Amino acid sequence: MPETAQRAQDLNARVSEALAQDGVTPADILGLVSNRLRKDWGIKLVTVTQRDIADGSFLRLYSSMPDAYAAAGRKPPNDTPWSEHVIEQKQTFVANDYSELAAVMFDHELIRSLGCESIVNVPIVVKGAVIGTLNCLSGPGHFDRRAIEACEGMCHIVALALLLYETAR
Repeated sequence: MPETAQRAQDLNARVSEALAQDGVTPADILGLVSNRLRKDWGIKLVTVTQRDIADGSFLRLYSSMPDAYAAAGRKPPNDTPWSEHVIEQKQTFVANDYSELAAVMFDHELIRSLGCESIVNVPIVVKGAVIGTLNCLSGPGHFDRRAIEACEGMCHIVALALLLYETAR
């Protein structure tokens, strides 16, 4: 079995094992995604947000750097071309340099202070609506086609975690 297929199979097995545990939390599942992306793809920061469809804001449910980006932090609606691309068109947003990132992220200075100058935002779409985003950040120019595809390949597990979060409320 090719190495990437083996890693995907390993992650799916770990997710299945976690889901079978009494008391599993969405953070448990998202931690598995984050660990895989950081280990295999050199991503520095992984966050996951849940979108409030009523007001367009985003609640951060997971962060691999909780000291800088705490879970439960809320971001206001992003009224930039980013929203059109990610929310309306339901497409992955990629900015591979700081100027592109700064044009759409209000917290770009904090992002840069963490050593991140590139970003991938994957919309998590369920039943035709964007219910959240998987956000992967790293150094400048980090995201080539394969890294972007790796991030996008996590959307089903992230969707599962977001739906798990909803059932726990």
